[in-house]
Amino acid sequence: MASINIPAAKRAGLPVDLERLRAEGDSWLTAEDRFALKTYGACTQLQDGVFMVRVRIAGGVLPTTHARALARIANRHAEDWLHLTTRQSCELHWVEDRRVPDVLDELARAGLSTRSACGHTVRNVMCSEDAGVGLDEPFDCFPDARLISDTLVARSATLNVTLPGRINISLGGSPRCRHDALVNDVGLVSIVRDGEAGYEIWAGGSLGKAPSLGVMLAPFVPRRQLPAAIDAIVDLYVAHGDFDTPAKGRMKFVVERLGVDGFRGAYLEAFREAQLRPQPTVPPVEVLSDEATTVILAETPPGGWSIGVRPQRSAGLATVTIDLPLGDTNSSEFRLLCDLADTYADGHLTFTRDQNIALRNVSLAGVAAIRNAIAQRGLFLLGEAPNAQIRACTGATVCALGITDSPGLGKLLSTSASLRRNSALSVFISGCPNSCAQHQVSDIGLAGSKVRVNGRTSDGYQVFVGAVLDDHLIGEVVGRVAERDLPTALDAIVGTWEALRHPNESLGRTVRRLGLDAFSLQIAAVLEDRWAPGPEEVNTATIEPDLTTTAVSLP
Repeated sequence: MASINIPAAKRAGLPVDLERLRAEGDSWLTAEDRFALKTYGACTQLQDGVFMVRVRIAGGVLPTTHARALARIANRHAEDWLHLTTRQSCELHWVEDRRVPDVLDELARAGLSTRSACGHTVRNVMCSEDAGVGLDEPFDCFPDARLISDTLVARSATLNVTLPGRINISLGGSPRCRHDALVNDVGLVSIVRDGEAGYEIWAGGSLGKAPSLGVMLAPFVPRRQLPAAIDAIVDLYVAHGDFDTPAKGRMKFVVERLGVDGFRGAYLEAFREAQLRPQPTVPPVEVLSDEATTVILAETPPGGWSIGVRPQRSAGLATVTIDLPLGDTNSSEFRLLCDLADTYADGHLTFTRDQNIALRNVSLAGVAAIRNAIAQRGLFLLGEAPNAQIRACTGATVCALGITDSPGLGKLLSTSASLRRNSALSVFISGCPNSCAQHQVSDIGLAGSKVRVNGRTSDGYQVFVGAVLDDHLIGEVVGRVAERDLPTALDAIVGTWEALRHPNESLGRTVRRLGLDAFSLQIAAVLEDRWAPGPEEVNTATIEPDLTTTAVSLP
């Protein structure tokens, strides 16, 4: 891979000659040109002459009119493949170099945006798929996610040449959203104080090779002050981030350099200044009352409530989630989901953070019809498929940074009997150490690398366990194993947990109670010479990639 001077590319203004790309293809592109293209959402694949184009779906909510256009474009230009990411975006792969400008134009005409979808930008703004309807969500934060995304993308020409690195932002109020807030550069937790909607603000979280959890900047900021709060965080990041050293450019390194108190103080000063500037008006939202669960649960959908059919705040309505293995679909499946959304839901597809599709505001009577319709295509509602749920990044299949075939491993592990009998366990697989699949926050995390086990070096995985985000603990390396031995290793990990766990104890808490070393030795006793305790040495000085939000779900 050609060396790249990212600071120089940004100081040059990130020029992109799309007309030359259309006319000549990509052979003339320098490394700096390719980095500039990322700010348009176009990223080089592992294979020559083709690109991945990432589409921003702000807050994960996509009207079916836009979704149908996206399906048509994928069918024409991307080998009929649509891939959903963990940041609620959608990727088109295998786009020929000369067709990239046409794809960008067609997406724009359809009302879809790729701007700032990759590179050192404000990436797609995530929002809870249950916002406004879920029992754990105090108000609908989607309008705020959309406002933040639109406002910052409108500033992209300036921001993309001044940001030290990318910024990931998430919004939501559920326990899951609190976990997301810890691992994003900016985490906004929806809360209500004295009847007023607002946010608890966290910042500085990130995973990758140097994982760090976010710190609280403010226990409560009213919604009307949210634009100023976001401006303040961006301002302090630009002022204090390491622009000239991309490997140290993320916001977590600003926290490290200033200290938590210094970081919080810099934010408060920037917040005061931002409030003196004109800010966009925040649209009103309703603070949701606590509906009586006795009323909501007095009715039940066909087949009952489940992880894939969840009750909404309004009695008689459900959120229905369609399981998309690997986060992958094609145009005909996508059109089917649009038809179902138009007929039985609210005319929108909601991309989940686990790379599935949710249909909201479905009447209970419509659940069976959706289940039957997708069954004819071999699809299932979440939790009803015969295979286990596994998350994996694209890995060495298309990613230039991938070391291992993480999707292939995901498919293999999805048939694991130990996982099927423990369906709530999360297994996240990254094809390299950069945590594209967020392996440090799952029950069992796997990071692809070259591993040395019993004197032999091969493709394999470092195994992470012990994540308890409620206690602000991420997973740690407990050992490493060759790729071919991963199914046996996973069964040993799950079996050890089953044998030693206390009632209702998560795998992470079992590991923390026993100790990482004790757990590793138990696995070694099962695998003998096919398991090596501890981590493989990794060069943490390398630049974290700009594809770390790409993940394939096999979550």
